[in-house]
Amino acid sequence: MQHSDSTECGHVHFPEEVLTAQHEDILIQNTGSDHVDVKLGFLQVNHIYELKFMFRDSLGEDLISDPTQNLFVKLLEYQPTEDGEGHKVTLEFSAHREKLLTETLVLQSKENPEKKLNLTLHARVLGKGKGTPALKQGVRLLRIDFDEESDMSDWQGFTE
Repeated sequence: MQHSDSTECGHVHFPEEVLTAQHEDILIQNTGSDHVDVKLGFLQVNHIYELKFMFRDSLGEDLISDPTQNLFVKLLEYQPTEDGEGHKVTLEFSAHREKLLTETLVLQSKENPEKKLNLTLHARVLGKGKGTPALKQGVRLLRIDFDEESDMSDWQGFTE
């Protein structure tokens, strides 16, 4: 039985038509009048990302978000869309644990705080040493959050 060169060296190669068929943009799904699902694709554990995307809503021009409601997602900036029927947002997102990660951010209308929208962010987070994901359009790496217990630390601990 013959093996191709790619199999022998342990790399997987996909045909170009498979690669171009993948969604390159963040996937936004309005799943109700007050809920939006945001599919971020693959990210890497302990990495902090900037997310930029647009969604439809009826919250009005100005938004508010409680910065203490979720430690892993922060609203950095927003602006209404040109047609006035949604918003463009910039968020900071922390991929703080491996596997499937779901985080929710609640946005409120500044004019009418009773009007709320739940943004639910979904990501598949790769662990350390599991590869480097290809980021979707609208996802940008800001920084790496080094784990205190990682091999990267030179602290030897307390000595007796």
